[in-house]
Amino acid sequence: MTPVLDASVFIAAISPTERHHPQARLLLESHPETEPFLVPELFRVEVIAGLSRRGEPAELLDTVDAVIRGPRFFACPLDAELIQRAVDVARIAHLRAYDAVYVALALLRGQPLLTLDAEVAERCGASFEGLRVLWAR
Repeated sequence: MTPVLDASVFIAAISPTERHHPQARLLLESHPETEPFLVPELFRVEVIAGLSRRGEPAELLDTVDAVIRGPRFFACPLDAELIQRAVDVARIAHLRAYDAVYVALALLRGQPLLTLDAEVAERCGASFEGLRVLWAR
């Protein structure tokens, strides 16, 4: 299993001040360290932007950026197929653009989605047969 990792899970896992920090840590730690997470190329930008907006120090941003570019994350290109599937997902499930990209990637790769977003879990669970959504409650 190579799950698609939502940026919110990663941010919450490394930021102790995040409300869902314990749940995010559990989600990340439940996946073997020897297997990568699937992420869209957008993941790197989302994580760094999210941490930067919170005022995290440059040293942390540099470390996180290096980790994201390492073997633990497999970045999938935002190609025409992924964009089209994300458009379809957004229309069907009424999701924000970045959420639709993560769901589309999970659907295209036939892998579960790890998220902290209850709205995504509920809307997609009902809209897309076969999509497995693992989320912290």
